[in-house]
Amino acid sequence: MNSKYAAAIGSYINYFAFGMAYIMIAQNMSFLTERLGTDNAGVSFLVSAYGIGRLASLYISGHLSDKIGRKPFVITGALLCAAFLIGIPLTTHYEVALMFAVLGGLSNAFLDAGTYPTVMESFPKHTGTATVSVKAFISVGSLILPFMITFFLNHGIFFGWSFFVPAMIFIGSALFLSRAKFPYSKETNAHAEATQAALNQFTEAPKFQIEGLALIGIGFTAPALLYLMNIWMPTYAEEVIGMSLTSSLKLLSYYNIGAFISVILVAIALRKWLKPTHVILAYPIMTMAGTILLMNAKSPLLVAILAFVIGFSLAGVMQLALGVLCDFFWKNKGRMTGIHCTATSLATAGIPFVTGLITRYVDVTGVFMFSLCINALGIVLASIVFYRYRKLTMPKQTEMNTAA
Repeated sequence: MNSKYAAAIGSYINYFAFGMAYIMIAQNMSFLTERLGTDNAGVSFLVSAYGIGRLASLYISGHLSDKIGRKPFVITGALLCAAFLIGIPLTTHYEVALMFAVLGGLSNAFLDAGTYPTVMESFPKHTGTATVSVKAFISVGSLILPFMITFFLNHGIFFGWSFFVPAMIFIGSALFLSRAKFPYSKETNAHAEATQAALNQFTEAPKFQIEGLALIGIGFTAPALLYLMNIWMPTYAEEVIGMSLTSSLKLLSYYNIGAFISVILVAIALRKWLKPTHVILAYPIMTMAGTILLMNAKSPLLVAILAFVIGFSLAGVMQLALGVLCDFFWKNKGRMTGIHCTATSLATAGIPFVTGLITRYVDVTGVFMFSLCINALGIVLASIVFYRYRKLTMPKQTEMNTAA
């Protein structure tokens, strides 16, 4: 396909399917515990294995995507994720499931390393909108999955079909992308770098040791909160508030409705008047308020509303932080993506493991206390980024005096 947007279209389709894939294990926790002969903590460790596979391969895949191009990583990532989705529900052995989970993490690393640079290079003048739109497609997939699982459950259909459907989408997308022209090449990348240099008129060179590390830190805190809520919000609603299994699972649908509405509004606002750093700071504050209220809620209706609010405020923060990081250090988008997503992988691997231990030795309420600590750290890091971005984009005092 010769359209200059074909690669971006295929990449967004991948992340629609990924929106189902990345929460698939958590959403099928009750089925997998029985099939694999383990407990909730054991299934949570599967999510950690997924994160380990991603962590082990992200930096090198990001570095190589700058060297050899995005296309091989996007296509290979899609096919590996299809293998992960087909393998998990077909095995009854926990050790084999662990291997497939690691494979799923590897596929995620390949997708990230190729996709984020691809969409930024497809839309070089709107990198913030391009990256946050990835979250929009993730949210749609995540929104659909609980309804799909409920449908299969109510009709007595094998739970594995909730895995097979996104696997088929990945395979179809890989075939589509195999014929697509990607924007990255030595010539097009040189043009993109020139465009980016013209767009990024910073008053001084960004400092990796300050704003770079703060943005990478947000690459940990934002997905940590996201994974924590996706894994444990239904369990909290069921065990602490007393909601039924189906009602507690639907909370993630309300969560993802909020996320989808949020990214649509942010994508529109970023093209007109909103700056990514405004969202990066405001959203963690909103998440903390929503979490505190959730921990004191008793009504299922209020819990549903708060799930929407938390989903709204967690949406796109990681993607926007990555976009700002690549704007700051635009000559190495693949490498910056690899470093940033490595921090994300630490969250993917560490948060399920730590929260699994918390629930094993304390209870699910302790998980949400832990989330408030991560949330507070995220607010501190976002404040640093907000201040530094504002300083780097404000006219120098000498230039202001000259103009006066």
